[in-house]
Amino acid sequence: MRLGGEHEAAFLWLIALTAVLSWALTGLATWYAASAGLLDYPGERHSHRQPTPRGGGAGLVLALMTVTLWPGAGQVPACWAACIAPGAVLLALIGWWDDHRSLGAGRRFLVQLAASVFLVWSAATAGWLEGALPMIMGGLFVLWMTNLFNFMDGSNGMAGLQGVFAGCVLAWLYALSGDGSATLLALLLAAACAGFLPWNLGRARVFMGDVGSLTLGFCIGALLLYGVASGALALPVAWLVMLMFLADATLTLIARVIKGERWYNAHRQHLYQRLIAHGWSHGRVAALYQAINLSLVLPGIGVAVEFPVLAWPIAIGMTLFCGLGWYVMSRKFGVLAQAG
Repeated sequence: MRLGGEHEAAFLWLIALTAVLSWALTGLATWYAASAGLLDYPGERHSHRQPTPRGGGAGLVLALMTVTLWPGAGQVPACWAACIAPGAVLLALIGWWDDHRSLGAGRRFLVQLAASVFLVWSAATAGWLEGALPMIMGGLFVLWMTNLFNFMDGSNGMAGLQGVFAGCVLAWLYALSGDGSATLLALLLAAACAGFLPWNLGRARVFMGDVGSLTLGFCIGALLLYGVASGALALPVAWLVMLMFLADATLTLIARVIKGERWYNAHRQHLYQRLIAHGWSHGRVAALYQAINLSLVLPGIGVAVEFPVLAWPIAIGMTLFCGLGWYVMSRKFGVLAQAG
């Protein structure tokens, strides 16, 4: 994809605006959370050591929605406003509510299910997702992405850095396919996450909260679904983009189900949480996950794109490799706090 100078300038302006707006609104959300007493306190199911405001993800969500739904932007895909944004806003609202007063798992699930159903229904109506099986599988995938991002948001910088990585990789893949509007949308998502990171990376001044993690997981899942359905992304390539989060969250869930535990309860059994409990800093853990993304996942995606015949073998091989790594390290660091 090649853009003229005018379009490149517009892209850069919108990206910079999103990052700055995200930073400013996250600061405002941090002040509000501290003033309202929305604090996460240390405990056996948490990985931090001091009370920390939560709900800062409202800033990145507001920035993303403001820029992408602003009439002057005009360059994001039509599917964003018609299919994706309504569900994302719904999840942001229920996440904001949950950050203020804890909701039951059943209520949260029903709202997440409603957002996913609306996405696939509106996608089918718009014509970019066809067939009952793709709709069912796509809806389940987005539903799982919404939850796994929430599960993986328990370490400083973890979710924000993954959002930047996923957004940039998706932008690159969409650019290769020639979809300029989707490229911009992915870059705006990455910029919103980048604006949030100064408040959360290192010694966190605020946590993303459900308002941010649920919405971000849903948006990334929807962008992956849109890419596969539109033909811009091969299915194995789309799978690789979020491989690190998919591996940790999915294998942890499976292990908890096998043990007969209430998998939906809060816990500290994800691999990244075990590493922190055994003395690793939040920064070191986040760096490990992103180092694997950059040194293993990204090259794998590059080879899969360049040689499509190798896409499935690469996706399967890297999934097995990450699964083996998760198993070995989980055995080494053991099981921590039980959720029941």
